[in-house]
Amino acid sequence: MSDNAHPRPLPRYQQLAEDLRHQIHRGSVIAGQQLPSLRQQAAQSGLGLNSVIRAYGELEAAGLITAYPRAGYRVAPLDEHALSGRSPDAEHNSPSPLQQRQTPRQTHALGPCTASTLTISDPAWQVMAHASDPALAPLGAAHPELDAPAVRRLYRLVRHHITHHAEHPSAYALPPGSSVLREAIATHLTNGGHPCDSEALLICQGAQQGMSLILGQLRARHGSCRIGVEAPGYFGVLAAIEANGHQAIALPTHAHTALDVEALALMLAGDASAVPTPDHVVTRLTLDALIVTPDCHNPLGGQLDLADRRRLLSLAARHDIMVIENATFAELSFETRRPWLADLKQLQSIAGGEAMPELITLCSLSKTLDPRTRCGWLWLSERDAPSPLGMQGMIRARWASGMGDMPWMHAALSELITSGDYGRHIHRMRRCYARRLASLRTHLRNELGDQVWLPPASGGYLQWCGLPNLNAQQLEQLYQTLLAAGIATLPGSLFNASSIGLRLNAAQLDDSQLNGTPYGVGEDEKKDNTLERLTTHLKQALSQQDSA
Repeated sequence: MSDNAHPRPLPRYQQLAEDLRHQIHRGSVIAGQQLPSLRQQAAQSGLGLNSVIRAYGELEAAGLITAYPRAGYRVAPLDEHALSGRSPDAEHNSPSPLQQRQTPRQTHALGPCTASTLTISDPAWQVMAHASDPALAPLGAAHPELDAPAVRRLYRLVRHHITHHAEHPSAYALPPGSSVLREAIATHLTNGGHPCDSEALLICQGAQQGMSLILGQLRARHGSCRIGVEAPGYFGVLAAIEANGHQAIALPTHAHTALDVEALALMLAGDASAVPTPDHVVTRLTLDALIVTPDCHNPLGGQLDLADRRRLLSLAARHDIMVIENATFAELSFETRRPWLADLKQLQSIAGGEAMPELITLCSLSKTLDPRTRCGWLWLSERDAPSPLGMQGMIRARWASGMGDMPWMHAALSELITSGDYGRHIHRMRRCYARRLASLRTHLRNELGDQVWLPPASGGYLQWCGLPNLNAQQLEQLYQTLLAAGIATLPGSLFNASSIGLRLNAAQLDDSQLNGTPYGVGEDEKKDNTLERLTTHLKQALSQQDSA
C-alpha cells in the first residue's frame, strides 16, 4: 500500500488547537472559562512552549478565545465564536478550516524563523493598485476621510503658498525639514500629551519613506539584521525590511491586545520550562530591532496596555533591541489614549531609573489628514547620537534619498497645525471614525451573524472582517468577485494572517450609507450602495461555502 493511503498527521500544535476547538464546540469548556496558562498547557500536553503559543494564536485569530494582559486566555463569548455551523461529529470526518487554509502565503511563524516577505512580483503590488484605483469603491487602501473642513482649508493654504513660492523656483525644504513646520508639530504633540522638542524631528515623505530611512541606516550600522515584526501586520513593513536586506521575524499579535509581550518575553528567554519536542526544538530568540504598533494595530485594531508598554521597553533594553514605534494611527485612538513609547522613555530618562532602549517613533499625516501631503516625521529619542541613526546620520540619508520637500506644502501644513485646525480635525475624526466603525460592525453582524468575526478597533478607521468559514481559495474568489462588482478590499493573506478575512476601510463609508439613508440617483446612488453590494457578495460567498 502506498504512503498516500495514510493521511499525514497534523502538526502537534495544530492537534492541540483542534482538540481545544472541539471542546469549545461541544461545550466542554464554556464562554468566559479560563484556559491553562502557556506554561501549564505545555506541561500538560508535552508540547514545546512555542507550539502552545502557536496553537493559542490560531484559536485567538479565529475568535474562539481572547487574550487578556497578564491574565491569560479565556473562551470568547458565544457571539464571538468562529463556529463552522457543522456538528462536532461532522468535523471529525472532514477537513477543518485550519487544514483547508494552511498555505505558505498565509502561515506565520510564532518562533524564531523568517516571516513571509514581499518581492516586486508579489501579488501585493497588484492588490494595492486595485485598492488605489479611483474607479473602485475604496474599501481597501488605508486612506482617511477627505471630505473634511481641515482638508479643504489645507488646499486653500496650498494655493496661497504656491503663489508666494513661485518667486523662488529653486528652493527646497532641505532636511531635517522646515523649522516652522517642525516647531508646529512639536507644539501640537506637546499639547496632546507627548512632550517633544522640534530639534528631535526629521520630516520625511510619509511613513513608508521614514521606515525605509531607519532600516537603511540600521543596515549601515550593523549590516543585515533580524527585525521582529507583528504577525499579522502591515505588509509595507515587510517590503521595507526586504528592500534593505534585513530578515523579518514574525511575532504573535492579537486582535484586542496587539503584540503579545508575554510570548515575546518567553521567546527571548528561550524559556527553560518549555519541553523540547521532535516538531519544535526550543531556541532562544535573538533580535536586533523590533517594529511595533502600540496603538490602532493594522489590520487587527488592538492596543498595548500601559504595563505591556513598560515591559516591552524593559525587555528591549535588557536584550539590546532597538525599538521602532509605529505611531501612524496613534492620534486617532478612541476612548483609551495611552502614553507613547517615546513618552515613557522620556519619563524614565528624567527619573533616572532603569536603562531604556534606542527608540525612534514614526508618524505621518497620510493616515490622519490626507495622503497627498506626502508628509511624515521621525521622532529621534537620541538625536545627538554619533551613529547613523542619530540626527546627522539621518539628515544625510534623507538628503541622499530625495534632496528635500516642497516648501509650499511645508508652509501650508505649518499654518494649518499652528492655527489649531489640525488638532480640531483630529478630535472630530476620532468621533466620526468611532461612529462609522461601530455602525459597520453592527450592520455586518445583523446581516451575517456569527459567520463573521469583527474585533473592535481601538482607533483609526480600519476594520478586520474575519471569515472563518472560508478557505484561502474561497477568499480569493470573493476578492475577485468584489473587484468585478467595483469594490476594492485587502485580503488577510497580505498581512500574513493565519485566519481568513478582509481588511475594510470604514472611513470611506459615510454616515448615510451606514445608516441606510438613500440618496437619489447617479454618483451618490453608486456610492450609497457600496455597503449593500459588499454585504450581498459576502452572503453569497458564505452560503456557497455552506452548501459545498
